[in-house]
Order: sequence, then structure tokens, then C-alpha cells
Amino acid sequence: MNNSNKALAITILIVCTMTLFVVSLEFRTYDTEVAEMIIDVTPETILEETEDTEDINTNDSPKTNKGFNETENYKHFAEAYKPIAPPKDFEDPRLKSNQEEPYEIKTAPKNTANASMQNEELTAFESVNSILNKRSNALQSSQSQAVANKNSSITYSLKNRNAAFLPIPIYLCDANGKIVVNITVNANGKVVNTSINTASNSNNECLQEHALDFAKKARFSADSKKSQIGTITFNFEGR
Repeated sequence: MNNSNKALAITILIVCTMTLFVVSLEFRTYDTEVAEMIIDVTPETILEETEDTEDINTNDSPKTNKGFNETENYKHFAEAYKPIAPPKDFEDPRLKSNQEEPYEIKTAPKNTANASMQNEELTAFESVNSILNKRSNALQSSQSQAVANKNSSITYSLKNRNAAFLPIPIYLCDANGKIVVNITVNANGKVVNTSINTASNSNNECLQEHALDFAKKARFSADSKKSQIGTITFNFEGR
């Protein structure tokens, strides 16, 4: 082998070595970049997943110690009882003129079936709205009655007995006053006899009748005594 061939072989060897070195260096740089990307991206991904999990846990956690305003609660029910509107594309066949009806019957018999279906849908909507309106009116009446009777009160005097049930005095008369009712309670706690006590400051028959009726509905704890006398006092105050 002459010197020129040796020089060529050495040159080729050096070029191959340099090429392998450069390729190896590029792979090392790429691996470093990939490792840096994994290190940089992974914590953010974990953090986002953690935040999402916390949001889900927060939404699913039970809500306790939450106070409710009765007026707001009433508004909530009132909104729930709002009438249901028919779909936007719904057309009331009853609003069409009488002149159009014969034309529709002659030219498009299918429209009659569609109109019948729409009529049934409208009837269903009206039925649901009627029920919701009745419930809404009943709720408003109950709310109004509760406001009107907020100042009325009831007390009782019955030794060694606890009240199991005392009816709320509802103001149903045009007069105010305190009505004291004599009661006789049996061993089971049921009121078996009632009468108006002279300590009452009103002779209004309406107040007395309702006081006697409320007193009969009262229930007390049981006792060994077969019969016990006491009183129930109703303070009726107007609106």
C-alpha cells in the first residue's frame, strides 16, 4: 500500500469518526431537551389535575349550616310554579281564521292531523299550567296567613304535663283579645272538656269559638291522673 492510499484511508476514518461524534452529540442534546420537557410539563399537568379534582370535590361536598330566608324560599317556589310556555315553533290552530280552515281540509289533509296533535299539546300545557297556578295560589295563601298570624300566641297551665301538640292560633276574626280556656285532660293527655274562663278580656263570640276549637285539638303528655284541670290562653292579635 502506497502513501496516497494510506492518507486516503486515514482521511476516511477521521471523517467517519467526526460524523459519529456529531450524531452522538445531537442525540444527547435531544435526550436532554426531552428530559427537560418532561420535567417542566409534568408538574403543571399534575397541578391542573389536582385543581380539577379539588373543584369536583368542592362541588360534591355537602353544604351545611346554610340559613334560609323564608321570603327567598317563597320566591324560589313561586318561580318553580311559573306557567310553562309552549315551544317557540308551536302554532295555536284556534287562532287561524275560519276562512283558512276549509282550504286546509281540501288541499292538505295531513295538516288536520298535525293541528289535532298541536291541539292536544296545547290542552296538556293548559292542564299543567292550571295545576301550577292552583299550587302557587295555595302557597301564597299559606304565606299570607303565616304573616297575618305572626303576633298571635298560645300558652298553657297544666302541672307536671308537657305539651305534645299545641295548635297555632290562626287569626280569623275581626276583633283582638285574650281568650282563656278551661281544659280537662285525661290520663292519655287528650282534652276531653273545655269552657271559657272568666279571665278572658274579650266576649267576642268568634274569638271564643275558635279558642275552644283550638283547645280541643291540643295534646299533652300522659300521666297517672285520670283527670286533670288546667288552662290554655290564646292571644289573638290583628294584622
